Amino acid sequence: MADNEQNDMEAAIAQSLQQLENDLEQQKREKEEMRQAIALSLGKPIESLTARETLAATLGSSTKRPLDDSTSVATGFKKQNTGKSAMPTYLDGVVKLTHVKGTTGADYITIQQVIEAKYLKKALLTAFVVSMDFVEEQFPEHINVCIVMHGRQSVSQGSAFQVSPKRIIVHPPMSNPNFGVFHSKLMLLFHQSSVRVVIGSANFVDYDWCELENVLFIQDFPLLQEGPLKSADQLPKFGCDIYEQLGLMKVPATVRNELLLYDFSKAKAHIVPSVSGTHEGDDRYKVGHTRLCSVVEKLGLRRHQIANGPKVELQTSSLGAMTVPYLQELYLSFCGINTFTPDGSSIQKDYKKNGGIPPATIVYPSTFTIDNSNVGREGASTICFNTANWKKSTFPHGIMRDAVSNRYGTLMHSKV
Repeated sequence: MADNEQNDMEAAIAQSLQQLENDLEQQKREKEEMRQAIALSLGKPIESLTARETLAATLGSSTKRPLDDSTSVATGFKKQNTGKSAMPTYLDGVVKLTHVKGTTGADYITIQQVIEAKYLKKALLTAFVVSMDFVEEQFPEHINVCIVMHGRQSVSQGSAFQVSPKRIIVHPPMSNPNFGVFHSKLMLLFHQSSVRVVIGSANFVDYDWCELENVLFIQDFPLLQEGPLKSADQLPKFGCDIYEQLGLMKVPATVRNELLLYDFSKAKAHIVPSVSGTHEGDDRYKVGHTRLCSVVEKLGLRRHQIANGPKVELQTSSLGAMTVPYLQELYLSFCGINTFTPDGSSIQKDYKKNGGIPPATIVYPSTFTIDNSNVGREGASTICFNTANWKKSTFPHGIMRDAVSNRYGTLMHSKV
């Protein structure tokens, strides 16, 4: 047999074997998708399915489809080999819950689906706690990643250092080493043709993304058609706010200036940052619940009468020494009442004197819920509430509500 014929034969065999391998992998995925659908319909974790339940549902199912079908039931996105358009985008913004191991659901999202590593050019992430092992698992080693995380060194000036050729760690400055922590959770994922902004409640550790329920806001912003902006002053409010916050964190200008490439004009959210320290003048309207007050007013949702104010539900996984006066202060901001104005100050004085407890509830997991969760007390180390604060006579016990996930046994770490 000639060398060319031999090579052609070997190539044909290799191609055939590869096709067989692909077909088997497709069948495996279909089987897993079926098990996920069965588990979802029965309201059970996948690992709890019995052989009888799987067999009965499979025999009665008509969902089998050709192996060359281009649509994945699990994701709902078209499968394509390459190309910028293959990446699923959230141009209109979306709020999603994170995937939890052993549960199923179309609206849940994994860290891999968030990052979309194969379309990634560079990334920035911020969190209170970051596992470098988890970073290396999720980001290819050739991708530049800027990591902003809490640190006690050089608290007044902040610090930045290179840990590897493609990894830089930034510790933001803290105005007082004994007061406050850096707790922001933000990701900027610079893809081929867009930047994905992710604001959530999960630290960048495997546990938060696989074992606990967290919440995310995700929106993709396309490249500017006319080219990059000349300065940050030209950025729309959403992009400008992120740019300013990165500056306060002491993120390198080369990273911040990447934002000038993208169109933030269709942002569906407002940035409400929390920055440790004392804020005066116009700065007090840029952070905290006073910033939220400004957003409420801008959206036309200001309530001129406290009696017509909204009912508010606050979900958290960390709770401090809540008091009625502070809850009232928060509630005034939720109503869009600026207490730094003469009118707002007058409303505040009267409300604190005669208002009582606002129509608000705080959602936080009970001891019973934690003990009966999949992770138990040992897995609830990031669910923080000091017993001493609960026992204080000033704590408004009546507003507390238990945080129970729709996914049975799942502990919630979300902040809403």
